[in-house]
Amino acid sequence: MKNSITHVSLVLLFLCSFFGMKLEAIEENNRGRWNEPTKEGPDKDVPGYLVNLGPTGARGTLESKSFTVKYIFKESPAEGVLQIDDVITGVNGKAFAVEHRFGHHLTRMREFPDIGYEGPIMDFGNAIEDSEGKDGKLNLSIKRGKKLLDVVIQLEAIGRFSETYPRQCKKSSLLAKRSMDYLSNHPFINDEQCHAKCLSGLALLAAGKTDEVKKLVYSWNTIPKKGIWVWPASYQCILLSEYYLATKDEAVLETIQGLAAVLESGQVEDMANYADRTHGKMGNVGHKFRTGGLGHNTNVGGYGTMNITTALGITAWQLAKKCGAKVDQNKIDMAYDYLKKSTTKDGFIGYHTDACAYSPSGRQGLAIIAHKLGEDSEANRDYIKLAAKGLTSSQKYINDCHADSVLGVSCALIGVNVSGDEKAIREMMDYNKAWLNMARCHDGSYVALPGRDMYDKGYYMSSRMHLTATMALVFSIEQPKLLIQGK
Repeated sequence: MKNSITHVSLVLLFLCSFFGMKLEAIEENNRGRWNEPTKEGPDKDVPGYLVNLGPTGARGTLESKSFTVKYIFKESPAEGVLQIDDVITGVNGKAFAVEHRFGHHLTRMREFPDIGYEGPIMDFGNAIEDSEGKDGKLNLSIKRGKKLLDVVIQLEAIGRFSETYPRQCKKSSLLAKRSMDYLSNHPFINDEQCHAKCLSGLALLAAGKTDEVKKLVYSWNTIPKKGIWVWPASYQCILLSEYYLATKDEAVLETIQGLAAVLESGQVEDMANYADRTHGKMGNVGHKFRTGGLGHNTNVGGYGTMNITTALGITAWQLAKKCGAKVDQNKIDMAYDYLKKSTTKDGFIGYHTDACAYSPSGRQGLAIIAHKLGEDSEANRDYIKLAAKGLTSSQKYINDCHADSVLGVSCALIGVNVSGDEKAIREMMDYNKAWLNMARCHDGSYVALPGRDMYDKGYYMSSRMHLTATMALVFSIEQPKLLIQGK
């Protein structure tokens, strides 16, 4: 019966999209995650995957034109002002008048080109900017039971972002330092998954905290066996390489060389060798094993090669080469070719090939980083311009990365800021300014916000460290200390 209902739902979704019918907020309950807490990390006491209400210290669920408060951090600006189940209906004297556009399942992203986060999220985030640029007073219109009230949350008056932020911006510099300070000596970093562990180490390295990074690097200074997933091998290689380039600590060179070799074993050299490959209930997936690509696993398995892991592998290889490691240039060239063949004339980069409706922003940003680390050639410069052009079309979707929303934010923001494309930088940063204000916590950290991909696990993999490290790197990018920052 359950399978039948699921089948009917999918059919209805297809018919609605096919005939142009408007789909309302089909994911409005956040797929049950409003009430699904993370089991570890600094947010384990929060009752679910909620929308962070910026540096107020409150979090809540998102309704059509309101938020309902479901958690308040102790010793935060919201403590003693807001109460659980308060319904926030407006901010700074303006009612939320636009219905939120949060909620569509973005495997069909191209069928919903107007989806952004206009509505309560954008209005609240912009109000934070306005209040911090004045006296810090954030005025909220709330419904508490049957009473309609106006309350004031006192934020810190830290000013506004400059028109060129994150460059030439005092607020960006301040927030970068606070993010780095939050990460410093944080007990959760060593227990984080590879995404957050690598980015946290890079952020600390950018902050000049080399002693802390050394401890993290030395705990990760072991060559993994072949067959390890591409993700941890790549992130480990990236962190160790940036560490060596900053410190010249030769203790990591052997591991860097070993990691580069492990990644080489995960590349598809000829897709013809995988024509008959099958993968569980997915059946034949041989057409998804494309020449030059990397997949999830360095033993070349699963359901095929992917652009995100291929770009990640290139990034690791290029950094390893700069440390003196021997990497087969032919393999790097094949990987670049795979990315180029998976990129459309509009700069869209698909999941396996150039066709896929998952949000491409993470793939586009990481492809820029990978090409930026390569040779300074006309071909690479042209490709970077193309991928940056694609990012301008993806600016609304950076939080909708498949499987890990934070990965999309991280790659998109770092990638666009090293692209050198001022138009792309401004469109990406300016559209997402309100979102970044909403993701910022009262203690200087950043927390993952719910995205629209139904498979997103970003909050549960790393609710804070990954995004906090990302923003530390982005907001300090005017004076880059690392190659991935454009040094």
